[in-house]
This record gives sequence, C-alpha cells and structure tokens, in this order.
Amino acid sequence: MAVRLRIGNAEITGMVDRRHAIDPAWHYPDVPAEAWEPYQELLLDDVWSLLNFRAFLVRADDRTILIDTGWGPVHAPPGAPATPAALLDEMAEVGATPDDIDQVVFTHLHADHVGWNLIRDEIGIRPRFPRARYLVPANDWAHYNRIPEMHPNIREQALPLGDLGVLDTYEGEFQVLPSLRALPTHGHSPGHSSFVLSNGGEHCFILGDLAHHPIIAYEPDWHHRFDYDPPRAAEQRKRVLEQLEQDGMLVASSHFPQPGFGRFVRVDGRRRWRPIELPGDPDPGHG
Repeated sequence: MAVRLRIGNAEITGMVDRRHAIDPAWHYPDVPAEAWEPYQELLLDDVWSLLNFRAFLVRADDRTILIDTGWGPVHAPPGAPATPAALLDEMAEVGATPDDIDQVVFTHLHADHVGWNLIRDEIGIRPRFPRARYLVPANDWAHYNRIPEMHPNIREQALPLGDLGVLDTYEGEFQVLPSLRALPTHGHSPGHSSFVLSNGGEHCFILGDLAHHPIIAYEPDWHHRFDYDPPRAAEQRKRVLEQLEQDGMLVASSHFPQPGFGRFVRVDGRRRWRPIELPGDPDPGHG
C-alpha cells in the first residue's frame, strides 16, 4: 500500500515495488552470526523481517518527480522469492501515471533503483516516463560506463538513457526543485545521493541506501554487500544518522519495513528507528 504524507504544501508518497524476506548473512556477509543474536526478535517479526524496494513520488512546486524506479518487471531480487513488481499499481493508487512524471531522479544506479526506466519491446527501446528527463548522479554514470561487468538491470534499464537523449547528470549538492535538494552521501555507490524535501517549514530526508534495515540504527558500522567504498559508506551513515537524530527530522527510507517513514530517536542510550503511526494502526512497530 502506498503511503502518502504532506510536507508543507508538498507531498511525498512511498511506493513499494517489490519486497522479500531479508537474508542477514547474504546482505551483510562480513557480520558474524552471533552479532545478529540480539536482534532475533526483529528478524522474526512479520513486518520487520521484510526488505522493501521502494520508490518515492514527490509533488511539489507544480512538478511531479519520481525518485528511483525499483526493480521493475523483468529482473527480481536474488535469493528469497519476491512479491511481483508493483510500482505502476502503487502510482495508480495515488492517481499518477507514467505520463504525469516531469523528472525521474536517482539516488544511485544500482539494479533495484532503475528497473522501470524503459520499455523494451518489438518496437524498440523508449522511456517508460515519456515526458520526463532522467537525472542521474554523475559519478555513478561515469562508473557504469567504465566497468565491463554489471547487473543486467543497469545495462538494460540505465545505460540506454544516454543514447535516448533523455539523460541529465548532477553532482554534489544540487537543487532539483525549489523544494527538493540532492545531498552527496557517496560510499554505497560512487555517486550515491540523498534528498531533502523542504516546504512550508517542514522537512523530509530521503535516505536512499545509507541504511537497508532498521538494525543499522544500532550498527552503523556494518557493511552492506553492495557498498562500493565500505569505510566511506559507514562514515556517511554515522554522520547522517547522528544529524537526523539530533534534528528529529522525518525520514523516508528506500528499504525499511512499512510504512517506510519514521525518525531516528534515542531510547535508553541507543539510537533506534521509530516508524510513524498511520491512521488505524495501533502498533507502529518497534522502537
């Protein structure tokens, strides 16, 4: 189910394209099994054991922006069986179609963030969001145009953007809209970026892949399998999570369990993730 929130006069909607049960040993191969023991209750929870693959629809400043595009309909996540790709259905739930998108913006170009970019059929290859420009981190674009091996989703759904003439790149701190700003949080990928949606004195931080599961609130030094530069990724995680905790800012996460929105808070001397409460939800989750 899509989760839609107001940020001042702007709107952000979290939409889950796919989900599957997290495999701790696969996602965090350098973390010994005993380190997970204090978190077994979370990993057995019906909601918190799931890894979500989420995109965000932002309506602000008379524009409609899609941040990331999920796994898409062709390539599913490895490992545990995943739910069917649902991004377009989630968009329809909140009254949006591919034709409504003015710009597709990426936190980074990993396979689970680019999957709905293009239509490939007997006619050829064309943008799925026909009116949109696609805004890509410059360092990721350079990286994937340089290396010979990559996930087929990147090769099939990201790299053709350049030849189709719909690609723009950005680097560093970049103002996408008056209400939407990209912030460099490199490490998980060469150009990984997060975003801040600010409108009417309210703010939401779009985390990207700085953290994949709420357990990382406790363990920011844990390296994810796909961290491009693990020390730098951990440094960014610790810096950003500390700041988000201090500010009490609302956070939108690409991969956390539903509802995907919450805050990092300090409880009993430890940072943890506290999901927002949705109407009719008496138990918003752990934390």
